[in-house]
This record gives sequence, structure tokens and C-alpha cells, in this order.
Amino acid sequence: RVRTNGIIEREGPLNAFLFGETIMIANPSEVLAHNDYLEIQVESEGNIIVEDQAFTKISSKSNIKIKVEGRGKRINWLLHPYLFYNDSSAEITNKFFLNEGKIVEAYILGRKMHKEKFSSGKIRSVTEIYVDGKLLIYDVFRVDGDSFKDKNLMGKEGLLAVYTINKKDDFDVKKEVIDGEKVGDKWLEEIYK
Repeated sequence: RVRTNGIIEREGPLNAFLFGETIMIANPSEVLAHNDYLEIQVESEGNIIVEDQAFTKISSKSNIKIKVEGRGKRINWLLHPYLFYNDSSAEITNKFFLNEGKIVEAYILGRKMHKEKFSSGKIRSVTEIYVDGKLLIYDVFRVDGDSFKDKNLMGKEGLLAVYTINKKDDFDVKKEVIDGEKVGDKWLEEIYK
């Protein structure tokens, strides 16, 4: 858990560094395995930008749980993509409470450049975005077995989702299915727009 108003209060092994309005999350282990549980809570009374240092890799034969919560006036949540190894399992919950901001999420199935193919897994990621205490966006990313191969669902190994909240009822959601090799470039383009 990280709370900030000019200083960082931290609980647990997750580390974070504050540079102005930017919080850099430094996960002690960028690979999650077995039954690991990762919880990230960031609270600020002002504007915050949240970044991290590397992709979060979820290993094969794992059953991971990740809980993310961000609270602030303006939040730009710009974490690296989740990278799922073949036969991985993850339950991810993302909740954001804000007035405006940008949430960038990216999921990559397998390491195509390393010839490591993702053929099956079980992933459920739920994103909830609240503005003025009211649910504005509820979105689910799901992979069950090899369902992602269906062109009507994904058809490729990468998904990039960008949620932009300008004010109370003005928001934009862009989701793009992309080649797993190119998610890094696309992700960077979205962050620095």
C-alpha cells in the first residue's frame, strides 16, 4: 500500500519512489509464480502518475491474484503490460476512484519473440472506474483455455486498453487487439500521447 501527499507511506514488500507527482512502483519480484498475491494501493489527494519498472510476468502453472486500487483527483496509471506464460492462471481486480485521468492496461499472451507460445490459460481481469463515487466503466478481459484464438474475441496474443476520463460523464475507451511482439511500441505510444 502506498499513500502520498508529498511523502510515501509504505506497507509490505512492494517498494515505491516519489518524483514530483510520479510514483515509480518497484516490485521486488517482477515474476509472479505459484499462488503469489500482489496488492497495489495508491492514494493521493492531488494528481498522480503511476509507473513501474518492468513487465509483470506470470509464470506457467501459477494461480496468481492481483488487486490494484488507485485513488486521486487525477490519475494517470501507466504500468507496463502483464505477460502471461503458457498455462498460467490469474485473477486481477483493478479499481480506480478519480475525477479525471488515463488508465492504460496491456496484456500479452506468451513471449512470441522468444518462440514461447501461449496456447492455453485462465485469466480474468476486471476493471472498475468510479467518478464522484459512481461506477462509470466496468470492463472484463477474459481468457478461458484457448478462447483468445477466436477472431471474434481476440485472435492475437495482445490486448491494449486505454481508458480516458476527461470529466464526470466524458470518457473514452479504446481497445485494440495487437500482435504480442508489438505491444511494447503500442503501449509506449499510448502513454506518451
